[in-house]
Amino acid sequence: MHLTRRGRVAVAIAVAAVAMAWVFGSRSLNAVAVTALIALVVGWVQLRLADLPTVDRSTPRPGFPGEPRTISLSVRGSRGTIVEVEETFPEGIEATTTGIEGSIPVDARYDITYAGRGRQQLGPATVRLRDALGFIGREHRLDGTTPALVFPSIHDVSGSDALSTIVRRTRTPERQAIDELREYVPGDPLRDIAWKASAKRLPDLVVVEFTGQETTGTVELAASATSDGIDDAASALASIALFLLDAGLRVGVTVPGGRLEPGLGRSHRSDLLTLLAETDQGSIPESRWNGADLRIRGGSDEVTVETGSYNVAFETLRSGDRSLAMASIADRGVPGRLEVSTT
Repeated sequence: MHLTRRGRVAVAIAVAAVAMAWVFGSRSLNAVAVTALIALVVGWVQLRLADLPTVDRSTPRPGFPGEPRTISLSVRGSRGTIVEVEETFPEGIEATTTGIEGSIPVDARYDITYAGRGRQQLGPATVRLRDALGFIGREHRLDGTTPALVFPSIHDVSGSDALSTIVRRTRTPERQAIDELREYVPGDPLRDIAWKASAKRLPDLVVVEFTGQETTGTVELAASATSDGIDDAASALASIALFLLDAGLRVGVTVPGGRLEPGLGRSHRSDLLTLLAETDQGSIPESRWNGADLRIRGGSDEVTVETGSYNVAFETLRSGDRSLAMASIADRGVPGRLEVSTT
């Protein structure tokens, strides 16, 4: 325990009163000194007997960088004790305030904003207790933190012709009967080209449309990264994975932090984002890496996309990449793997 600023002033007044009483013989000044001394002793006893307070926080919902959350804070302990709570926040959390003050019991709220990917921790808290008059202080650093899960940033890749090509190749129709012939569109599988009909229309190509429903295909994604590139790699993988899930494909993911089997639905999306939020730097087994349909490698600079011998920046996926789609189609008609790397 220690004297607060107010307590030091009270001591100074008491000492001055005693000195003046000794010099001038005024007994009324002794009363001032005694009163101040009694207040200090009462404050010391109050804090000496006060229970160590507890701090409970509400657990915020997971979210993406830039999303706000409100935290409810409850402080319990010896009633009437003045308490100041100072919260600790990691770099991935931005807060509007770091200190809350009041007389126990205290119920307060403060706002935070998610800033960085990962399983962030709110706390631990430092509590500073004061007696009712504010003369004596006592400080404790409490154990205990509250998790806050921040997903990777998501980028719009809906304009990517390369990813649209993957969707078309993976969601193959049940070929029950020919429905119609239509003009070839970049991204159509080469196996659907009607070569005999196209020979009559050169240089134009036509493809066959089949009746029947499309089957749900599966795409395997994989990633490895250094410490400098893991955030960008996770963001790129999350963006592409959600795009493929929106297209109705089953998506499986292998990252240094673990493995998620192919699946669909809201629960699968939540599990995927949680895995990508928590994954750290590292590599994955070679068999998983080589068996992936799409691969992401995290380095220190930008994210690049590779299919066959063709390379393009991940930014191109976000703005549309017709040239990448054409390169993939021209690659001898073989469904090539799309590789994403950060170099």
